[in-house]
Amino acid sequence: MSTVIHCTGAASERAVRPTEDDVPCARPGPPIGPLGRVVRVPQDPDADEAYRALLPHAHLRELLPDFLCFLVPIAIHELSSASAEHLAALRTELIEDIAAHGDDLMFGGRDQKSARVALVKALAILATAEGGVTILGVHACTEEHEGCPGSFPTGSS
Repeated sequence: MSTVIHCTGAASERAVRPTEDDVPCARPGPPIGPLGRVVRVPQDPDADEAYRALLPHAHLRELLPDFLCFLVPIAIHELSSASAEHLAALRTELIEDIAAHGDDLMFGGRDQKSARVALVKALAILATAEGGVTILGVHACTEEHEGCPGSFPTGSS
């Protein structure tokens, strides 16, 4: 029994019948719906000095990707109907919130909640960029794109 795998190439979509000599291609993951696609990115955060410096607490490095995978899709959906003017104003506000309260995000404090909300909304906005955004252990996007970590390699289900 032969399996037909549909791969999206740069030129066109084509059907491929894999053989032993074929190099696996990526096939799209699940369709991207109104919540976008947000996936954990395989990595070893302890091996990355910049990541460790940004998030010095191992507990936060472990839990933050799950937190983002849960809330960023909701924010993508909430912001999907926002006007360009609203998003521009929101971007400015989010930059200020994250810059002013990033320490509360990492260490706790009275503005921890608003800093986390700002981070989630910022990632939701960045997910709409071409190729999405990959940061803090997650990848978020709103459209299919080449190299998406949410796409499946050939042979996976």
